[in-house]
Amino acid sequence: MKKTQPFIKWVGGKRQVLNDLISSMPKTYKRFYEPFIGGGALFFHIMPKNGYISDINPDLINLYEVVRDNVHELVEDLRKHENEEEYYYSIRNIDRTSEYNRWDNIQKASRLVYLNKKKYLINNNIFAYLLKCVNS
Repeated sequence: MKKTQPFIKWVGGKRQVLNDLISSMPKTYKRFYEPFIGGGALFFHIMPKNGYISDINPDLINLYEVVRDNVHELVEDLRKHENEEEYYYSIRNIDRTSEYNRWDNIQKASRLVYLNKKKYLINNNIFAYLLKCVNS
C-alpha cells in the first residue's frame, strides 16, 4: 500500500529528520500524539492506527479538518484561485479585513493551501504568518 504523503510544506518540517525520529521511537505504542503536525511528514510516514494531531496554528488544524471532512469541496474551492501576483497579494492580505471573518472553513483552508503553494510566498512571509498565529 502506498503511504500518504504530506500535501503541504511547513517551516520546521520533520521530513529531513524522519529516520532519526523513527529510530528514536518505541517499537510499539497504544496511541500516537503529534503535538506539532505541521506538514505531517512523521504522522503520514508511520500512519498510526490510533493517532491524534495538534498544532498551535488554528488555520493549520482547520485545514486538516477540512481535508478529513470536506476534501471534495476543498478541491473545488482551490480551482477558483488565480496564478497572478496581484491576486496572490489580495488573498494573502484578506485575513486583515472583516471579509475574512465571513469566510467558511473550506475557503480558509483553500487560502492556506494556495498561499503555501505559490511562488510569491517567501520565507519572511511564512515567519510573519507563524508569528501572528503564536501571538494571537
